[in-house]
Amino acid sequence: MSRPRVARLAVVGLGLLGGSVVRAARARQAAAQIVGVSRNAVTLGEARAAGLLDASATDLAEGIRDAELVVLAAPVGALPGLVREAWPHLTPGAVLTDVGSVKWEVVGTAERCPARAGVAFVGGHPMAGSEQSGFGASRADLFAGCLMLLTPTERTPEAAVGRVAAFWEALGSHVRTLGVAAHDRAVAAISHLPHLVAYALVAAAEGEALALAGRGFVDTTRVAASPEALWSDIFRVNRSVLLDALVEHRARLARWEALIRAGDWSGLEGELGRAREIREKLG
Repeated sequence: MSRPRVARLAVVGLGLLGGSVVRAARARQAAAQIVGVSRNAVTLGEARAAGLLDASATDLAEGIRDAELVVLAAPVGALPGLVREAWPHLTPGAVLTDVGSVKWEVVGTAERCPARAGVAFVGGHPMAGSEQSGFGASRADLFAGCLMLLTPTERTPEAAVGRVAAFWEALGSHVRTLGVAAHDRAVAAISHLPHLVAYALVAAAEGEALALAGRGFVDTTRVAASPEALWSDIFRVNRSVLLDALVEHRARLARWEALIRAGDWSGLEGELGRAREIREKLG
């Protein structure tokens, strides 16, 4: 059996993503020891009962002590505070990373922390998830075959990036690096805006129309079943970029509305065809 890639892994937050990290790490033997850190003692008890943790803690400093890799799996709005809180307690040689879907704030916070020899932060975002939430929704295979985005900066040590990449590859992910600004623009277009639109579609169809909804409407709006607090937090943190995406989206809808008002069906068909061709490339 090959040596586990991480000697001691600490995962802070055991919701859908954090719970899936500990499940995957245990299933794939990606860490010799796994520590769960959460303020929710009930969740910690469930994770221990499932045999997923070697240790647990409700105190952050205690939980990350001696950890080689620390994964912050909290809502995006809480991540900067957790970085500041965790930073002084990281063991020399430790790497801190996260799973948040907005990177500018958490990465900037980490880079403003006092320099510590051998301690590094690597921003991360797995392109995986579910409209369900909580530890009960976590799965060991959530990251298998998914794209894992890392957002190092010029100040991020290459060795730290390599260690985080190796961990996610051990969980079955395909790793790609991307600049912070490019990441936040991309996820606004392919994740944050679609979630907002899905909520809007459901709100627009409330009432008698929903009783007629078929599989197509349900599939299109699946992500609108996601927790609203989670997504309003994401929208808040990525507000500037999301607003830019909304402007572009409204402009496109306005063009298509104009084609419909003018009865320009060939023009509309061309627009829809170009969108279909792009969608087909996704598989």
